[in-house]
Amino acid sequence: MLELDPSKMLLQRLLQPINFKEALAELVAMAFFVYVGCGSAATQAGDPGWILGVSLQFGLAITALAYATAHISGGQINCAVTFALVIAKQKSVAQGLVNLCFQLVGSIIGAAFLLAATGEADRTAGGLGSNTISSGYSINNAFVTEMLMTALLVYVVFETAVNKKSVASNNAPIAIGFTVFLAHMVNIPITGCSINPTRSFGPAVVASLNGTPNLWKHHWVFWVAPLTGAGLVALIRGLIITKDNGSDNPAIELKEADTSINDDVKV
Repeated sequence: MLELDPSKMLLQRLLQPINFKEALAELVAMAFFVYVGCGSAATQAGDPGWILGVSLQFGLAITALAYATAHISGGQINCAVTFALVIAKQKSVAQGLVNLCFQLVGSIIGAAFLLAATGEADRTAGGLGSNTISSGYSINNAFVTEMLMTALLVYVVFETAVNKKSVASNNAPIAIGFTVFLAHMVNIPITGCSINPTRSFGPAVVASLNGTPNLWKHHWVFWVAPLTGAGLVALIRGLIITKDNGSDNPAIELKEADTSINDDVKV
């Protein structure tokens, strides 16, 4: 009977070839996402109904870009989503790390173009839509809401885009976009809404280099809280979905197919 050695399975996941086309798609999508999403905050903040407008912009942006990149990278456009997919064994560790690096570069590029486009007209006090904790709210408030809203996003991703039993099919990006919209409606008054550490990173880097102070004071919250929420969903639900779907690891599937004809072979 076929037996899979857990240590060899882990090694196969770690050593899978890197898909740089996927990583490049993540870079391009992240650059556009930061530009149009944070750009809406930089140009609309303070206007009547601006929170609704910015929330819609982020939601529509992720919908459009997820559709554009789903066939290449799966439309992650968020290292918290990438992290969850790695934990749930949907992505290799190596691919996840490469995607993260490309997402970070894309975020910086998008923020740099946003600075070039808005300059001193930026309505977020030169922050290019950077995430900070609003006056009247505590670190605990920010941590809880960022963790919960990221958990909601990752849950929707798993159930609509990953779960083979999903009724969403190719419409998963719409559900994901609505979720991003809902999260922003809740989180913008508290943190400006991150739920995406890579989205937070680029504007903070570019704005701080441009002289905007105090952007790094609570920046850790916009990494630890989203990754915590994403990780919890991946452990509680993601791994179950991966198991129900069957192995999504190409290296393991190939091994199983090649050796299944010989009951004595051990992988």
